[in-house]
This record gives sequence, structure tokens and C-alpha cells, in this order.
Amino acid sequence: MATTRKRPLAGVAEPLGGIRRAAVRLGIPAREARTLVHLTEVNAPDGGSLGAFVGDILVDRSLEHGWPRSLIRHLLATVAEASGRDRDALATLTHARATRHPSLLALSPALAVETQLRILTALAPVEDVSLWSTGPGGAVVCRSSLGRSGPTRRARLAARELLEGGPNGGDSTGLVRAAPVTCWQRVEAALVFRAAKGDQEEALVAVGETAAALAPVLERESLLMRNAVRERALVTSGERLLTRLGFDLHDGPMQDLAALAGDLRLLRQKTQEREEPISHEMLFGFFDDVEARVGAIDRVLRDLVHSLESPAVARRPLGEVLAREVESFRTQTDLVVEFSMSGDLDALTASQRIALVRIVQESLSNAREHSGAQRISISLAARSDRTVLDITDDGRGFDVPRTLVRAAQRGRFGLLGMNERARLLGGRFDVQSRAGGPTSISVVLPVWQPALAPAAAQPALLS
Repeated sequence: MATTRKRPLAGVAEPLGGIRRAAVRLGIPAREARTLVHLTEVNAPDGGSLGAFVGDILVDRSLEHGWPRSLIRHLLATVAEASGRDRDALATLTHARATRHPSLLALSPALAVETQLRILTALAPVEDVSLWSTGPGGAVVCRSSLGRSGPTRRARLAARELLEGGPNGGDSTGLVRAAPVTCWQRVEAALVFRAAKGDQEEALVAVGETAAALAPVLERESLLMRNAVRERALVTSGERLLTRLGFDLHDGPMQDLAALAGDLRLLRQKTQEREEPISHEMLFGFFDDVEARVGAIDRVLRDLVHSLESPAVARRPLGEVLAREVESFRTQTDLVVEFSMSGDLDALTASQRIALVRIVQESLSNAREHSGAQRISISLAARSDRTVLDITDDGRGFDVPRTLVRAAQRGRFGLLGMNERARLLGGRFDVQSRAGGPTSISVVLPVWQPALAPAAAQPALLS
């Protein structure tokens, strides 16, 4: 408890001047220095207002100028002498106020931890202090330390004992001890300190105050880390979505536009070659085909605009979607397409179904535009641990490495897009071809299993 020594007011003139001089050295503004002198002269019996004011002005100034330990201790000694109070009791009141200053919670977690340790060493009889927590692999890691000797082996042992469930971390001499920092009702860190034998109890009280003040700092740090992990996941997901959108545009509407342009060129060629006028029936039939293609392009683009994931493809059964694609391809070309399916495809995710449909569409388009194939075989098989898609055509074939390099240089997404679709889903893509054919494409997608969310292993905020 604080003690007050009665002394004549005239006897404090010199100590009051010392307060002013110490305030100047600490960079305390003149107005606050005058208030401090006034509170010292008033000499309130409990000393709480004096300690609270000293704590506030020290935090305000020290966030900018650091925590000069010798100057702060000199100021406290001078204020204690002028007010007739016990210096240690005044330091305890000042420390309790400073550790809970609201501005400390606005700092970054790392800076807040360092500032709290500096407050502790400046206002409490503590020589060395360090904060320890459990790192990757269960190793005990020093988060921050202050003092002459730095993080010592004894400090590490004391922290490990406490973090592993020991009742009270400490060494055989009792000079190094550890206090728990509890977050979400569990020990999250160990605050290890060294103090002289005669100062152990006083130091332990101050360390307990600091440990309580560090708890919200570490909780905030954990929340920020969780948010950072989720933000990275969202960014990655957004990047994948944009990549897939580019592939969907290339494999869907752009291919339909290319086919439409081909039909227009064909009509122009036939018109130029024919000597007699084209019949109305033929012309109207062509217009019907163009209208149907434009309608299909419109539907696909609307799907992409509404959800960026082609919900029509994701909602319908995969076998039905692929069967329609194959049948539509057969009616537009003279190629023979064989399609077979086996296994349970219902377990595939929407992303996997979309990827498989787009790969089939791109493969059929490539075979029609570039391979000169007469026959295409498509096989889709769902197994217990993976889904396998095989596509083979009897076309002229091509040099795979050279074609991939040329496609990358020209910004073409065909084969590269198929490979990227499989990779984004954790699968494999392989293409085999040679001059004279055949060309074989193989896609393997693993069975999807939900991963443990990063925050699942963290303690609940409320219990």
C-alpha cells in the first residue's frame, strides 16, 4: 500500500523543480508537466490519480521517444520524493495504468508486444524479460526479449516447462520465472523474467499485469493471421476463377464464333462459285443455322455473366451434357464420334464437371479445325480414387513440344488451357501425338476431399 510522509510544502520546492527538469528531458509538454506538478502538490491520499496521470503521459510520449529506463525511473523517484510517497508503490500504480492504455491496442501486434516489455522493464524491478510461444513442430520460440543477457537457456527451459503444462516455470535458483499469457482460456505464451530475490514478489505482480495486457494483443494477432490466410485463399480463388473464365470464353463462345465465321466464309465461297442464284430454301436454311449459333453463343455468355461458372453445365448430369455435346458435334460435321461412360459420376464437383465438359469441347473443336480426323473416340470412367477422360482421334497428328511453345508465344489457350484446368483441380493432363497421328489426350482428376480449414485448428472465440 502507498505510504505518505507528511512534510512542509516549502520542503518540496527543490523536488518539484526536479520534476520539471525530468519532464523536459523526457519531452513531456509544459502543460502536462504543470499538471504533474499540481497533482504532486495536491498529494491525494490514495495516489491513484497521480500514478494514472504519470502512466498516461509516459505512454503518450514514449510511443514517440521510446522508453528510456533511467529517465523514467528518475522521474518516478523525483515525483515520489516530492509527494512523500513510496517510489515502488507509485511505480506499481503507474505500470498498471500504462499497460492498459488504449493506444497500445492500436499498435501492430509485434510493436505492442515490444512496447509492453519496455514498460515492464522501465517500471518494475525486472532485469531481463522475454516472451515465448510454441512454434512449428512444437519448438519453443522466443517472440521478443529485453535485457542485458537476451533469451537465455534458463529462460527457454522455464518457458518450455510452462507451455508444456508445468505449474510454474522456473530454474533452481528461483531468479528466472515464467508467467502464463492466457488467450481463449488456454496458455498461449510464456512471459519469462529475471529479478533479484528481494524483488521477486513485486516483479511477479507487475509481470502478471503485463501478461494480462498481452492477452488481447496475441488474440488480435491470431485473428489478423486468420484473416490473412483467408484473404490469400480468396485471392487465389479469384485468380483461379478469372483463369477459368478465360478458358471458358476461349473454349465456348470463341469456338462458336470461329465456327460461325467458317460458315460465313463457306457461304461466300459457294455464292461466288455458283453461276445460278442460290435458292430461297438454301439461303433460309443457312440463316436458320446462323440464328441457332448466335442463340447458343448468347446463352453461354449469359451463363458466364450471371455466375462466371456456367451453372447450366454444373447443374445438369455430366453424362447428359457430354452426350448433347457429342450429338451436336455429329450433326455439324461428318466425323464419327464414339462416346462411352462408366462409373458413378455424381460425386464430381461442379468445377470438375465444368472442366471435363470444356476439355471435351476444346478437343472436338481442335479435331475439326486442325487434325483432319475421320473418327474420334471419347471415354469417361469414374473409379474409386479418380476420374479418367481419354480422347483419341485418327487425324494427321502434330509435334507436341513445338506446338505448345508456339501456342504459348501466340497466346493460344487450347492445349495450355486444358492442362491448366486439370492442374487447378489437382489433376494431370497428358497429350501424345506424332506426325501421321493418332493424337491421344488423357485427363486424370483425383476424387475431391475437403481440406481442413486453416482456422479449424484454432481455438474458438467463444466457448
